[in-house]
Amino acid sequence: MGFSQWNASSAPQSLLQSLPKEAIGVGAFSWSSLSLLYQFTYPSGPVARKFDLCLPSSSRARGVILFGDSPYYLLHLTNFDAAGVLSYTPLHGDLIARIYYHARLTSIVPYTTLTSDIYSAILKNFEKAARGIAQAKKVAAFGLCFNTTTIRSRGHGLRIPQINLMLGNGVQWTIHGSNSIKQVDNDVGCLAFVDGGKMAKQAVVIGTYQIKNNFLLFDLDQSRLGFSTSLLPYGTSCGGFYFTVGSYF
Repeated sequence: MGFSQWNASSAPQSLLQSLPKEAIGVGAFSWSSLSLLYQFTYPSGPVARKFDLCLPSSSRARGVILFGDSPYYLLHLTNFDAAGVLSYTPLHGDLIARIYYHARLTSIVPYTTLTSDIYSAILKNFEKAARGIAQAKKVAAFGLCFNTTTIRSRGHGLRIPQINLMLGNGVQWTIHGSNSIKQVDNDVGCLAFVDGGKMAKQAVVIGTYQIKNNFLLFDLDQSRLGFSTSLLPYGTSCGGFYFTVGSYF
């Protein structure tokens, strides 16, 4: 598949200083006509204006960004299409989003960051739900830690209370233990949310730890976000895409 219209530019290395050291460039994923997605589909290309992000939990595994439509088959479950387990919530532009509490997704911030009032409420309620689980000394920059040797584990993480994010159209994004508890040493795991302060620009910034092994579909044609929650209960992960089945770009 070829594309005749591309907009690209070289830039000084200094522009990458705020990015991870492995970064060699920047590609935009947005409604902008200069974004990678729109360059693949403009003016009437064969690829749907959708892109998918799936980040692995380990630096030894490779995640994936896909352009276009499903199916999205996963290794070991070649008849399992990740699109079949997605829930959807609307994507809003900034002008609309200012009216409400809204969440921003990022692959740069390591842990979900909340304004102090939201953070305090989550901390209080999670501690209440997890009473009976032995706590441990706090580890910076987390506000609540547990002795994980007292928590039974299951195939996809610790047996810990789940967190449900209620989204705009009433659907829930469930965060399981594999995405809520960060193991900081052999005996201690901490609630992987951090306090962004009272004056944080964004009320909720969902970080990398919370979206690892979650399949995210950004559907710009229908202005919606599809999300799977953790893929681990399905016996697979974001490091296991099976590219020999179906067609991908």
